[in-house]
Amino acid sequence: MSLWKKTVYRSLCLALAVLVAVTVFQRSLTPGQFLRTHYQQLLAYEDRLYGDILQWDFLDTFFNLTLKEIHFLKWLDIYCPHVPFIFKGDDDVFVNPTNLLEFLADRQPQENLFVGDVLQHARPIRRKDNKYYIPGALYSKASYPPYAGGGGFLMAGSLARRLHHACDTLELYPIDDVFLGMCLEVLGVQPTAHEGFKTFGISRNRNSRMNKEPCFFRAMLVVHKLLPPELLAMWGLVHSNLTCSRKLQVL
Repeated sequence: MSLWKKTVYRSLCLALAVLVAVTVFQRSLTPGQFLRTHYQQLLAYEDRLYGDILQWDFLDTFFNLTLKEIHFLKWLDIYCPHVPFIFKGDDDVFVNPTNLLEFLADRQPQENLFVGDVLQHARPIRRKDNKYYIPGALYSKASYPPYAGGGGFLMAGSLARRLHHACDTLELYPIDDVFLGMCLEVLGVQPTAHEGFKTFGISRNRNSRMNKEPCFFRAMLVVHKLLPPELLAMWGLVHSNLTCSRKLQVL
């Protein structure tokens, strides 16, 4: 993969019927003219080679991530109206496509399928020094609706189209994961938690050896988050002649 830029998103349109996976990357503008020109040249080169770039005209900042969600859903509605399943993930997640397809193999497309590492009863952060600070004037409720944590999630194509239209009924919210949870709430859809999606690493203890153990990664669907060299190294280990003492079952 080229362009290991944190603001580039991966989105796999999984057409299970013919076992085809299509990957596209989302990108908006980088602040600063020099960097903008540099990255634009790289993006143009990538697009000439693979035709896998989606780009929109707004600054690529934390509080604009919700715009990426909305534009991606709109693009799906226009150009992928019949895809049965969609996986959307950040560029710092380890994804096991084989396990994703195995998870879907026994499932008919369900119109309300939305699977990930689901957070229940998460509370808005009111501390002004926090990246995720939300003032009461913006969101006054004590907790958020259920939503899938950052990293990656899997959903039915038909649900993605309905989410696109649900976006138009809500005011934009600066935390993209929460905003999608709000859209799901509008649709009356409950996201499903799955042990194979790990938002905070395999173990929340960053020093845990589990977070470096390839046998655990082989059993997972999505693990967030890894640096680019860690992703490449783990991919190589998982797809090597790896011998694990026991098979983990999370599907």
